Amino acid sequence: MTVDGLLERAGRLGPGEVLAGALAGNLALFAVALVAGSLLVRRFGDRRVAPEPPPPDRREWLLTATAVLLNSGVGVAGWALWQHGLLRLSADTGLRAVAELLLFSLVMDALMYAGHWLAHRRRLYRLAHELHHRYPDPRPSTLFVLHPLEVLGFGGTWLAVLCLWEISALALAGYVVVNLVFGLLGHLGVEPFPARARRLAVFRWVALPMFHAGHHVDPGVNLGFYTTVWDRLFGTIDPAYDTRRTAENPAP
Repeated sequence: MTVDGLLERAGRLGPGEVLAGALAGNLALFAVALVAGSLLVRRFGDRRVAPEPPPPDRREWLLTATAVLLNSGVGVAGWALWQHGLLRLSADTGLRAVAELLLFSLVMDALMYAGHWLAHRRRLYRLAHELHHRYPDPRPSTLFVLHPLEVLGFGGTWLAVLCLWEISALALAGYVVVNLVFGLLGHLGVEPFPARARRLAVFRWVALPMFHAGHHVDPGVNLGFYTTVWDRLFGTIDPAYDTRRTAENPAP
């Protein structure tokens, strides 16, 4: 089925069908993250960049379930905005969709850096983000261990940006994958990339798994998500990051 056909079909769905689909999709994303993450941790357990976490507790699972539900609600809200013409999606494919995906990811990276910086200001930190840092030793499911305000804040930012310009539905789907991949890799607690890959010039700017893991070890550094650009620009990058990034053994 073409992108046009998928959009036409989505436009005929009712709210209940959209909610069920959003919930199923978010559960699938969580399952993929959990399975893929567990396999990566098992395979590269000898490359730990953060201490091994204790078994998950009941609150961790509750926060994870809440995040999945709220993310589903954000998906339904996006569909409603689209139905009312406030959020516009195109059926563009090819290089245009790739360019839109890159641009959207960079814009979100900048906004998420700014939001993350604000979340670490004392009063705001205690309000919400402190909860995520109560789990300093990350595992794949830690990606979903967030205060509900943070989940809604990210979702609201995402929808606000989408309302500002028409974006390809394919690029939007690609961004969901990009966000999941970077989020998962950043919460593995291990570094799957070998030293020869980490030394490539591209990884000076594209965040490696060890980049966000370093933030869990020291919450004052490495505030970015997809790139290191903003941390380098504003001086919040871990001073030892590039040394560790290019070392044979990246352990802190």
